[in-house]
Parts: sequence; structure tokens; C-alpha cells
Amino acid sequence: MAEALLKVAERVARVSAWRVELPGMTSAWSDEVRAIPELPAGFVPILEEAIDNYAPEHRPVVRAAVAECLRSGKPFDLELRLAAATGRLVWVRVIGEAVRDDTGAICRLEGAIQDVTARRNAEEEARRLSAVVSDTLDHISDGFCTLDLEWRFTFVNREAERQVGQPRASLIGRVVWEAFPDLLGSPFETSYRHAMETGETTEFEAWFEPLASWFNVRAYRSPLGLAIYFQNVTKHREAREQLRISEERFRLLAHATSDAIWDADLHDNTIWRSAGFEKLFGAAVDAAPTTVDWRSHIHDEDRERVAAGVRRALDGNGDSWSDEYRYLRTDGRVAYVNNRGYIIRDPAGKPTRMIGGITDLTERKKLEAQFLRAQRLESIGTLAGGIAHDLNNILSPILMSVGLLKLEESVPERLTLLDTIETSGRRGSEMVRQVLAFARGVEGKRIPVSIRHLFRDVQKILRETFPKNIDIQFASPANLWTVTADVTQLHQVLMNLCINARDALPEGGAIKVDAANLMVDEVYTGMMGTISAGPQVVVTVSDSGTGMSRETQERIFEPFFTTKEVGKGTGLGLSTVLTIVKSHRGVIDVHSEVGQGTTFRIYLPAGSEAAASDEDHAPLPRGNGQRILVVDDEDYVRTLTQKTLERYGYQTLVARNGAEAVAAYAQHRDVAVVVTDLAMPVMDGIATIAALRAINPMVRVIASSGHSTSDAPARAIGAGADAFINKPYTVELLVRKIDDVLNHRPADVPEART
Repeated sequence: MAEALLKVAERVARVSAWRVELPGMTSAWSDEVRAIPELPAGFVPILEEAIDNYAPEHRPVVRAAVAECLRSGKPFDLELRLAAATGRLVWVRVIGEAVRDDTGAICRLEGAIQDVTARRNAEEEARRLSAVVSDTLDHISDGFCTLDLEWRFTFVNREAERQVGQPRASLIGRVVWEAFPDLLGSPFETSYRHAMETGETTEFEAWFEPLASWFNVRAYRSPLGLAIYFQNVTKHREAREQLRISEERFRLLAHATSDAIWDADLHDNTIWRSAGFEKLFGAAVDAAPTTVDWRSHIHDEDRERVAAGVRRALDGNGDSWSDEYRYLRTDGRVAYVNNRGYIIRDPAGKPTRMIGGITDLTERKKLEAQFLRAQRLESIGTLAGGIAHDLNNILSPILMSVGLLKLEESVPERLTLLDTIETSGRRGSEMVRQVLAFARGVEGKRIPVSIRHLFRDVQKILRETFPKNIDIQFASPANLWTVTADVTQLHQVLMNLCINARDALPEGGAIKVDAANLMVDEVYTGMMGTISAGPQVVVTVSDSGTGMSRETQERIFEPFFTTKEVGKGTGLGLSTVLTIVKSHRGVIDVHSEVGQGTTFRIYLPAGSEAAASDEDHAPLPRGNGQRILVVDDEDYVRTLTQKTLERYGYQTLVARNGAEAVAAYAQHRDVAVVVTDLAMPVMDGIATIAALRAINPMVRVIASSGHSTSDAPARAIGAGADAFINKPYTVELLVRKIDDVLNHRPADVPEART
């Protein structure tokens, strides 16, 4: 039974016993021994024949080991290649030792042989794979090393050797803390020990002083210790810092400039926009890039043209793009802009980013249009002057001839015909007179003129000639200043404006003509832009008629432009008015809304007595640090009002619309007075007053508006405003009105106009 079990064990372990007897060197092999070299059963070779089964290069090794064992009794344990009878090579482990007789002499050798081919093949494959892994790790871009459980280096790749500046042969076997003592107490040691103790992967960036470098490190726990990947990221960090500084400078520049700056990422279709978008166009912006359809802000008529231009620029080889188009503001108004972008491409030429800026050209376009219109008027004036001169020469004999013919004619039908000819001729003569006034300018005799006296004459004519369904009102203060002017020309101005007002009231209505003294200051000048500071007499002609569109208002002073039917208007009335006003160093301003009526204001420099009367005014009241909230969507009005109030001792807050005003008031409940415009985007003045009253029923509000033909004053007071002031307003009017409201003096509210 024991022998059978032994044979089973030999077959399983592929281990068999052998024996060599002395002195004949005969061998005794078990069947398992013969099976390894694939020898036939019963074959018993002598020692030399057994040695010949080994590979030729291993035979001397076997002979030497056996000879030494026979001589001195030294045992041997060898792994050798054996050639099987079929030619197959196998690896065997041969163990032998000497056996001595009773006299101590060596009488035989015995030992064991084991087929280790499978193990040797596995070890060879492991060595091959290890070489492949080592070679692979030697060619990766990261530095890589391994530490055993005792913190000794067991592997260092070529990149690690380069980055740390030490040969790997000098590192293998050394404790990491001994090789790099500066790691102790650093984030490196803390992270390595954490990974080793917890098994958690750790990743970090840290500065290593001996190498004066930043490293990005990842450490992984393994059964044999720690695997560490690292990369010198000093240059990357420097580049990243330079990029951060560049981006910070770009952002600062974007916020400092008056343009709207944008930065579009063409990969993820996002765009960053500067605060200039909110300042210029009222568009809310985010601090981070967002997905925005930039085309939605382009006017419908320009959208496809602009988009096609951008596509052509990106598809081409250029590095820039620019265009001018109409931009739709958040409040619905149109701005004329110049947009230009710089295209950034990758090495293959594909566009990746586009950075640019938008300049608001609206005001410049208006100035250009005004300049072109002035040039056109000058050209038309020169032409009209020449034509008018010739027409005078033609009309004069016609009118004189008609007069002579009427003296000699008695037939009623012919007299009627001559009257018609004379009427038409006189109308033509009047047109020529207006053309000459427009073309050559008006000089005339200038004397001190009382507008009040002029009003009486014009009022008498109008009430006798205008329809009864038109209510005409004239008003002026008793102390109205005089102006230096030509009476006839001012009479013509008032008549032309009143006739235009009449024509805007086909179903009847109201015309109001008034005059007032005004000491224009820097605030008023800032709001108007063209009027000079000093004493002025302001003549206002307003009606409650059909009003005009913005497009019509831009052309009303052009000669021969008229909205009236053919035969009912010459188009010279307002152009003549403008010429006369300018010749008197005056300014004319118009405001109109469709369906809301029209207001013309004429500013004429007052006579010398105005300055003397102004010296009698009481000093303007000053504030005592009270906080005033100024709400207006016009930047220059908001800025001027803010500076004025601060100069007169008030603190200020500003808001561009009602929504901002309500938010500001909710945060600053110490606001003493709110000065708010009525016509604003997002939330208008009436809604703003109501919202402020909801927060604090005792809030004090002064409303303002430039729409003098509307019922704005009554609506503002009805909504809860304490007072109302018309735009443009002076410093005196503003600070006195604030002082009245602060001291609860009754408000002098203008009547609503119909």
C-alpha cells in the first residue's frame, strides 16, 4: 500500500528516485525517471549513458558535480536541460548525494529527479512579460517608480531617472527617505504614507525645493508596496499662470473700455460677454461663458448678411472679421454698431476661438446724418435761392399784368378767372419769399421785443381764422424777459408753428402757446446738448393732435418735405422756422409721439435785463447728507443729476430702471427722496412709484418727464408722486423741488395737457 501511494505521489509531482552503484557505475531508475527522457521501460543505462541524455552544454556540469560528490561526498542540486528520446527538450531538477558504507567509504550515489519544465516555462514567460512591462514603463511620459513595504526603491523608469537627476542604479534598493531626505515632513511624505496605510489612491501637486520644480503626483497602493507616477509640471504651471494673468488683463480691459467685449469658444458654442453689453444695450451678462444665440440680437433685415459674413471669415484663411449692422437692445430700441472679431486657429487652421468687441455707433450715426442733412440743406438752399430769384422775375410781371387786366375787365366769369390767377400768383410769391428766407438766411432789423405783445397779435389772428373746435390758449408771466429779434420774423415763426398744430387737429383739440424765463445751467445744457448756458426765453407751442413718428421727426426741417396732401403744403414752413431761429442764435427742439400730440420749444437768448433780475434770486437750498435715489435710463441724465445733487450736499444712489430702483430701495431704506423718470424700459415710472409705495407708503417721490404733451404729471401724482418736474430741468428747479418735498411744502404740479 505504501509503495503504491509513493508511485502516485511520484506521478503527480513528477519526482522520481535514482541510484548509481559503485564500483560498476550501474544505474537504477524507476519507471518515472525513465518517463522523463521518454526511455523504454526496463532500460537501465550506466552513469555515462545517463549523462549523455542531457543537453551538450550541461553535460560537463553534471560530470563535474558527480565527480566531486564521489570524491568528497559533496551533494549537488542542479537544474538542467534534458533531451528526450523524441528530441523534445525538458528541464529537470537533479538532486544527488553520496552514501557511505560502514567503513565510511562512498559506496553509491542516490537522489531524485523532477520535471520542472512547466515551472521554468512559466518563469521564462514571467521574465519576458517583466521585460515588456519594464520597457513599456521606460517609454511612458510620466516618471514611474515602485517602493516595497520597507520604502525601498524596487523599480525606477527612464523618465523618473531624468526628472530627479539621479541614475536609477543608485536608487534601486535605497530607502526613499534616505535618497531624498527633503521629502520628510513634506506633502509627499504625508500623501505616500496615507496611500500606503489606507490603500486609497492619492493625487496632489507640490513644490520640491531641491529640484526647484512643481510635481503632479499620483500614488497607488499595491500588494508589494507603492506605485508612484509623477510629472514635472513647472512649465505647465508657469504657462497656466501666464494664461491666468492674460485672461485677468483681458477681463480688466474688457470692463475698462466703453466697448462691449466678447470671447466665443467655437468648440462648445459658448460665449463670454463683458459688462459693456449691459451698459450699452441693457443685456444681462454672466460671469462665466454661456450658450447665447448671438444672431438673435441682430435686426431681421441684417441677420442673414452678418451671419454669412461670419461664416465666410471662419471658412477662409483670414484672422479677422468686421461688420456694421443694427443691434436690437433689450428695451426694443435699435442701435447701430460696429462689430469686429479676431479669429484664433489651431495648427491645422481650424478656427477654435473668436475674440472681439462691439462699438455703439448710434450717436455717431446720428451726427453723420445731421451733417449730411445739413450739407443737403445747404445744397438745396443754394439751388432754391437761384430758382426763387428767377421765379420772382417771372411772377412779378404776371401779378402786375393781372392787376391791369382786372381794371379793364367787366365780365364776371373773366374777373373770377383773373382772381384765381392772382391768388395763385400771390401764393407762389409767398412760397418764393419763404424759399429766399430759407436760402439766404434772415437778417432784418433787430430790436428788443416783448414776446407778450407778439402773443396778443398772433392770438387775435388765430382766433379769427382757426376752426371753433380748436381751443387756443396763450400764457406768459408778467415779468417775461425781452429778446433781441426781428418782430416780423418771430411773428412768422409763431404763425407757422400754430398752423402746423392746427393741421394736426382734423377733429379739433387744443393748442397751447406759452413763454417762460429760464436760466440755463450746466445740467440743463447737458440734457439738451445744443443750447448754451445763460438767460433764455422759452416759447412752447404744443398740440394734442395726431403726433409724428420718429422717422417723420428726423425730416420735418428739410425743405419741401411735407406730410400733407398735394396742394395743401409746401414743405417750407418748418425749414423757414429753423432758419429764423438759428439766425437769432436760438435753438428749436421738438418732441412728438403718434397719437400723443407734438411740442415745439424755441430757446432765444434773453436781453440784458435778465442777468440783473437773476441776481435777486435767493440762495439755493443745500442738503444735509440725505440720500437721494436717481432713476433714469439715460446715462448722461443720471450722471449729471447725481453730480449736481452731490455738489449740493446730498448722497446719491442711481438706477437705470424701475426694477433696479426697487431693489436699491429695498437695500437702502434710508433714501429720503426718489427722483424717477416716467418713461423707462423694464419697469416704467408709474409702476416704480406703485412698487416703492408698496414697500414704504411714506416714500417721497419726484417724477420727471420730457413728454410735456402727455398727461404724465397728473398720472404721476395719481400714482403717489409728491411732485413733478419737466425735463430738461435746471439745478435750481431740481434742488428747490427736493427741498420742498423734504420739508413737506405743497407741490406746484403742472396741469395735464389734453
